[in-house]
Amino acid sequence: MIPISLIRQYIFCPRIVYYNLLTNIKPIYPRQVSLGNEYHTLQDRLSKNRKFKKLNIKYDEFVLNKYIENKDLNICGIVDLAFLSKDEVTPIEFKFINTKKPSYSHILQLYAYGLLLSKKYEKNFNQAIISYSNNMKIFKININDKIKNDFLKVLKEIEKIVKNDILPNSSADQYKCSQCEYLNFCDDRF
Repeated sequence: MIPISLIRQYIFCPRIVYYNLLTNIKPIYPRQVSLGNEYHTLQDRLSKNRKFKKLNIKYDEFVLNKYIENKDLNICGIVDLAFLSKDEVTPIEFKFINTKKPSYSHILQLYAYGLLLSKKYEKNFNQAIISYSNNMKIFKININDKIKNDFLKVLKEIEKIVKNDILPNSSADQYKCSQCEYLNFCDDRF
């Protein structure tokens, strides 16, 4: 199964997918990854006692830090938080970065979580929320056909990398490469 986190990684650089799924290389993660993990742990603890009024979402229950997979889609992942109502599911993704607007890679990753939740709970999925660490900045994302189609394209490209077992080309620049956990193994870039 393809981990949903690789949707975001593919957009950053498709080679990360190759190294992650097709090699036994142990990545050397930058410090921001451990900070992000600590942030997720904190959000898990805080979410158990929150009422989420700021989000203005009606829900009957919520799930927190839940692993979900779908064999038909061949994807899996851990949903940070999701609200379930009688008819609808709304996923929330926590990100430990400061930003003024959501990146498209985060939107596609979040769409994948929503799709999994929608299939698992047999509920509609029309919106999602990304919460960034800068003062819990919240962005509501309305799901549209472009997001759906782009997600399917990325998923097919990832499946193609796995099927062909060939290191893909990358358009990553020096800034992206300097952040990459596989920098020491991807030495044809510069």
